Amino acid sequence: MHRLLEQLPRSLAPLPGEDLHGFILRLSHRLDMKPAALMQHTGLIGPRSNSAPARRMFMLERDVLAAFCATTGMSAQDADALTLKPHVNSYPPVAEALLGMRGLSPAPRGVFPVWLLTTSTRYCPSCLASDGSAIQQRHGGPWKLAWRMAANFACMEHRSFLRTTCPACVLPAQMIRGNSRRLIVEPHLDPLHPAQCRNVIEPRHGPCGARLDTADLTDSDIPSDDLLDLQQRLLQARPYGARRSLDPLAGHNRMTDLFVLAALIRATWPLPASLAPSGSLAQALEHDLGRPGPAPSLRISTTAQERWDSDVYSARGTAALLAISAQILNLPLPELRLELGRLIAELPPLDNPAWGHTWLTLRRDSSPLFRHEVLQLLDKRFPRPLPTQVALPAFLRIRRRSYSPQSIPQRLPEEWTEIITAPLGHAGRSPVNVATRRGLAAHLVQAATGMSLQEAGPYLGIPPDWMDNWGRFRPLEERLHGRRADLPTLFQRFTDHVADQPPLDYHARRKRFANWTLPGSEMQKIIDSYPGRRRTVAAGSHKASRIRTGFSALIWSRLTGSEWRLAPDLQPLPTQGVAVIDEAVISSLLHQRPDPFYAYLHDLLPDYASAILGEDHQ
Repeated sequence: MHRLLEQLPRSLAPLPGEDLHGFILRLSHRLDMKPAALMQHTGLIGPRSNSAPARRMFMLERDVLAAFCATTGMSAQDADALTLKPHVNSYPPVAEALLGMRGLSPAPRGVFPVWLLTTSTRYCPSCLASDGSAIQQRHGGPWKLAWRMAANFACMEHRSFLRTTCPACVLPAQMIRGNSRRLIVEPHLDPLHPAQCRNVIEPRHGPCGARLDTADLTDSDIPSDDLLDLQQRLLQARPYGARRSLDPLAGHNRMTDLFVLAALIRATWPLPASLAPSGSLAQALEHDLGRPGPAPSLRISTTAQERWDSDVYSARGTAALLAISAQILNLPLPELRLELGRLIAELPPLDNPAWGHTWLTLRRDSSPLFRHEVLQLLDKRFPRPLPTQVALPAFLRIRRRSYSPQSIPQRLPEEWTEIITAPLGHAGRSPVNVATRRGLAAHLVQAATGMSLQEAGPYLGIPPDWMDNWGRFRPLEERLHGRRADLPTLFQRFTDHVADQPPLDYHARRKRFANWTLPGSEMQKIIDSYPGRRRTVAAGSHKASRIRTGFSALIWSRLTGSEWRLAPDLQPLPTQGVAVIDEAVISSLLHQRPDPFYAYLHDLLPDYASAILGEDHQ
């Protein structure tokens, strides 16, 4: 940070499930500060800013997180829990917002996917009301993070449907006006009670001010036990009804199936109306689908066109839509095919703009079985291929010459991968190319051995958490969707090139150097032998330690053919990735930032690695 921020004289402990915006509202009420002033003091915005961007609800970046924790006295884990970051592996729209196609660590990209409420929120009046504790009697209950995920339609604690609008102004709760997304509605206003409506219809009249924690429940606000069970399963990323826990990738795929099927239902409505849990819920969905204007997650949009792949307005309409989707997904396979066939037979053309990202999402993130069934039926319904269809086999097959899987390095040389990436228009060091390179190595092992991708990853030494995180490691047919190229020919050219390379046993090298690190004494000898006179690094200094760590990681990478991020010196790798200070040193050693001393070390890398290997190059 460029400025030091003092700790607040008083703070609050976050409530269970609370979101960042609600915590700011409660704390500003306690301190009698305007939310904008509080956000400036806690580092969420700069000293001259008036409002925090909505991407703060996705995650807090490192400097912002440090300032926020220092001023509120909160731990980093508790602060992260106020954002959507912990849901990156369980709720696909959060993954899209934080990971996208990059295959890197989570970062708030300012991307606002459908099925994620960023311009308003649903709410439960009973949760906003006091639970009887002294602190909640003064400042109210939590605005919950789960209410921002548009697939949530019910409060499990109070067994009621969530509300969408303020009962007084009849606008969506906490609705952002204008054409920009912000964390808090009207943050410059004097502190209101956190449960008061902050919506402003006419600026001269001020905020609505109605209390949202006093609404009475009616019979129509009570969901059935089956709907509550569905809601509980959706909160656990288990729309198929599996009772056992799922790995993050499977949960992500199955939630995506649910959203894709919801788009098919919307596009063919009212064909599936008979499958709704009740007539009243079918009417609620009918009403939502007939509303003018875009869905809540698309409220701020360059176009207000209808999108079938988006959320719907009300909690009750959402319950109907997702209940129908889940009911179809849970059918036995023969019945699932019949029901999907019934819907797809009535689909509008696939190039209709209202499909939004439906077909991209299907091919990229759906589970293999669901994707296969839908694509088979679409091929029958529409003879022409999907706009994003790629003719790529399940895994690569070697038709002519072969190679040994032991000769595949985990980090493929760029000249290898350019055979695939260059015709597709990827830059040599682009994030897409980095992620594609990881997938290509696993596919090469898979092709030569018949292993699954999940088995090929450990063979190459790819960490389990990289395999589990859908954004880091995905099959190539999903990485390269929609690219106009003769991919089978490219892959054959690629495997021919691999087969022509000198045989090196990288598999044995990974075992041999599994725990290798450069001793500090060796690093000091290298530093002392530097011929220049203007570079001195004191033995045992922090700078010397950083240089040794980076140099050691790059030597290990050359020895094993692996990514330097996995070097023993950098393990265990933090969840957030390699420390910036270490990455800066390694970037300099890679000669991305020319410097005489780092260039000297860079030139030593190949000879030093060869000396360690000795005469044995197997």
